Amino acid sequence: MIALRLVLLLLVGTLLAAQSPLPERFRAAGVLRWGADAEGGAPFVFLDPAHPEQGEVGFEVDLARELGAVLGVRTERVQAPYENLVPALERGDFDVVLNGFEATPERRAKVRFSRPYYVFQQQLTVAPGTTGVCFLRDLAGKRVGVLGQSMSHQLVLAEPGVEAAIYESNVTAYQDLANGRIAASLADVPIARALRPMFPTLVDVGEPFHDAYYAMAVRPDAKDLQRALDDALGTLLANGTLERIYRKWNLWTDAQRRLGEPAVALAHADAADSRDLDWGTTLSLLGLGAGRTVLVSVLSFALALALGLGLALVRVHGPAPLRWAALAYVELFRGTPILVQLLLLYYGLGQFEALRLDAFTAGVLGLGLNYAAYEAEIHRGALLAVPRGQREAAQALGMTTLQMLRHVVVPQAMRLTLAPSTNDFIALFKDSSIVMVISYVELTKQYQMLANASGRFVLLGLVTSALYLAMSLPLAYAARRFERRLDRDRA
Repeated sequence: MIALRLVLLLLVGTLLAAQSPLPERFRAAGVLRWGADAEGGAPFVFLDPAHPEQGEVGFEVDLARELGAVLGVRTERVQAPYENLVPALERGDFDVVLNGFEATPERRAKVRFSRPYYVFQQQLTVAPGTTGVCFLRDLAGKRVGVLGQSMSHQLVLAEPGVEAAIYESNVTAYQDLANGRIAASLADVPIARALRPMFPTLVDVGEPFHDAYYAMAVRPDAKDLQRALDDALGTLLANGTLERIYRKWNLWTDAQRRLGEPAVALAHADAADSRDLDWGTTLSLLGLGAGRTVLVSVLSFALALALGLGLALVRVHGPAPLRWAALAYVELFRGTPILVQLLLLYYGLGQFEALRLDAFTAGVLGLGLNYAAYEAEIHRGALLAVPRGQREAAQALGMTTLQMLRHVVVPQAMRLTLAPSTNDFIALFKDSSIVMVISYVELTKQYQMLANASGRFVLLGLVTSALYLAMSLPLAYAARRFERRLDRDRA
């Protein structure tokens, strides 16, 4: 039986090794561009911190190089976010997707896949001390970290009662698991093996399950390129190059021998018709994302207003040490990117149990602290714009400094801050989308996932934009109405 299997493997490899020519457009250019996200890290494509001088390494870097050698062209990687690899391919940013890409039904509707080049399974990982967990079903009512739009994501969504915590990188999912924010993480076995040295305390539970394949993706009209890639993979399989690469990266398993079986090698997933959207579910998900956007925006701006006013009062009327401290706060939060602030707040502080925040709290606090710096300058300008005679009149009436601020200065300053603060609030509604980097699924993240799954970027983008507009226009209208009322009061 084993001998027969080896004969079939060699036969299929030989048949597929009869090289189909690479399309002329690529041979003329002398380069084949492949898209991948280096943020995903090992073992696919990454920079080795111990040897950065080597440049990018990884088993797919080696695979791309060998494919180029067989096809007679140079290969060049193009960076693209993992969740946007298909849109970038459709746009023509590169020619091939090669990035641990799984032939999911949603992707098959939009791209053409090559023959598989790797057989992988799923590995469930938990924090140390976790008991009673061997399968996904054991995690009902808990959150499991997954890479967005991956096979792991689909499996968690299909498991009743298990909540998917969506990440843009498996590294951040494992980091949150180590910090105790999620109950488990589900990832491809190659990823679990590669990340194990970074998170030695985490524990793999249960046996790897659910066989699936990595394959390369090309545009639907690039059937000639798909055939050339298929034949090149057949050559690398037949001459042992694939096995050599996988053994180098500790990825070779007995399952890889199935790559030569006819049922696997010849099972091309051609492009299919795009799937229709379930608009009931789609609008429900977008509405849920919009509600989360409103909640995080309102709470963070309330924090920004209160803190900003306090900072402005300290800068104008406080003692010198507090004035310098307030100035340092403003310059620090205005002079550093909000993305870095959020990552430090969520992942940095998350390494200390006493300071660990959930994604919602970190998002509100991060946005609030950042916008407080801008609100402080708005309020400071308004406080200084109140005529000096108003202060002198209050002091002449015997008011204390606190009474003067409360009854005379601050009420007049608040009138002046209305317009610029309203602009800040509207801007915050849009900037709130940045909290997606700490796995908080708000409106923009929900749109991104739905658009990637369906390919309806324009239509869903218009719906999402309309939702943002519906949230911001009433606020702008209310601000203008309040300004007119203040004008009438002054008149």
